[in-house]
Amino acid sequence: MKNDLWVEKYRPTTIKEVIGNEEAKTLFTEWIGNKKPLKKAVLLYGPPGVGKTTLVNAAAREYNFKIIEMNASDTRSEKAVNRIATPASSFTGLDKFSSEIKGNMLFLDEVDGIAGNEDRGGVNAVIKIIENTRTPIIMAANDPDLEKLRPLKKICLLIRFQQARIPLIIMALKKICEQEQVKYEFEALEKIALNSQGDVRSAINDLQGLSEEGKILTLQDTFALSLRNKNISMDETLKGYFAAKNVAEVASFLNSSDAEYDDLLMVIGDNVARRYTDIVELAKAYDYLSQADVFRGRIGTENWHLFKYFYNNLAQVAAVNPESYKPFEFITPPPIRVITLFWTKTKRTMLASICTKIGNQCHVSKYEAKMIYVPYLRLMLQQKNKTNTLIEWLKLTSEEVTFLTSLKMF
Repeated sequence: MKNDLWVEKYRPTTIKEVIGNEEAKTLFTEWIGNKKPLKKAVLLYGPPGVGKTTLVNAAAREYNFKIIEMNASDTRSEKAVNRIATPASSFTGLDKFSSEIKGNMLFLDEVDGIAGNEDRGGVNAVIKIIENTRTPIIMAANDPDLEKLRPLKKICLLIRFQQARIPLIIMALKKICEQEQVKYEFEALEKIALNSQGDVRSAINDLQGLSEEGKILTLQDTFALSLRNKNISMDETLKGYFAAKNVAEVASFLNSSDAEYDDLLMVIGDNVARRYTDIVELAKAYDYLSQADVFRGRIGTENWHLFKYFYNNLAQVAAVNPESYKPFEFITPPPIRVITLFWTKTKRTMLASICTKIGNQCHVSKYEAKMIYVPYLRLMLQQKNKTNTLIEWLKLTSEEVTFLTSLKMF
């Protein structure tokens, strides 16, 4: 019961199933169903966990659109925006000619992140794309203060999302309990819903974390819940993450953290070996971590529908064996990988220069020069017999020669 995240298992698949915000849902469906809308783009704004992204995915499914998703907070420059968004909004894919797909739908999530970097041209790039688009463009922002989104505000239909009403959240929790055969006291569901502060996603995560098979969920079980905090630091995230008792509790901490996904992935990797002393548990944790890393790579800047797999695997790392947890001293940011890259930058720059010279003279790629030519060149230079001609031919500097002769590995 604990292995799958309920927030994904019970994610709405139709517009009707999205909890609350009826007025926002009506405005959005009218816009997306209009063949010639007054505004070419729509901006959904409101707090996290209230159904903005869920509504977009449900609408795409109902109206037969293919979503091209981009997280704008990670793709902020004009060049990065144009690389993904321009083709998606300008061209008609071959799948549009099938009876099932109408065409593309461009979804820019966390667009308030791009608005904070006006000097990089991201906002202007989005505006140009909207002006020339042939496809629906939808943007989502968490920040209800739209001052920094003013240029986009002028050309978009604005749809406000509010926190879900407590009775609606309770009804959703009751349905999940029935599906999962969880017995409960009504007061317990009420406390979980109130604690969520209108965040449906957080409420479902808390429900899963408190539910135990064969046990009645009581009001007393909810006393450990603290009010939802959306600004948990990296250090607090690590403490809660590694001390969590199950996947849902881990997910709750990840959901509340303001840490960047890539930073979190690296820092967790630094600390896993300190968390698990048993070699079998450590291997299993690293396996989940590697899968999370694979999905993060596949997500890139547009395949955000894969995020749930990244999230789930990252949560599984901390839940390999909750009973074995003992407090330990964390390796805190910056991650070891970043530090290593910083201290080895000079060496990597030197090796890259040598490989470029080899590649130019031998007409091979830098990768081939590094993997095949450099080891032989290193051995020849270490012999110091008639190597001056070779050094002159490759135009190696004295520093590069010294670097090669002392090179142990790369």
